[in-house]
Amino acid sequence: MAKKMKIKAKEKDGVVKVKAMFKSLMADKEEAEKKNISVEYINHVLGKVNDKVVFEASMSGFMSEDPLMKFSFTGAKKGDKLEFALTDNHGKVVTGSKKIK
Repeated sequence: MAKKMKIKAKEKDGVVKVKAMFKSLMADKEEAEKKNISVEYINHVLGKVNDKVVFEASMSGFMSEDPLMKFSFTGAKKGDKLEFALTDNHGKVVTGSKKIK
């Protein structure tokens, strides 16, 4: 599961640009068998600012290791907190946050 998140969020002219990298092996069944490890991948990503969903994605083991997400949105300002909740294929949830610069 994602043990660490690197999050960058910058606001300029009302648009917040986000780059987020989630540390995860993203190993599906086939890759896990080859590497002799357990199946591990991020299943769902949810990003919120002020309790408003600004990013949501479902994924599977097809993603590369340590996936990098880039997106932008409006409706937030500098100082607001961007929060991520990641759910893995076992149902474990990991959270992380960063203030928008």
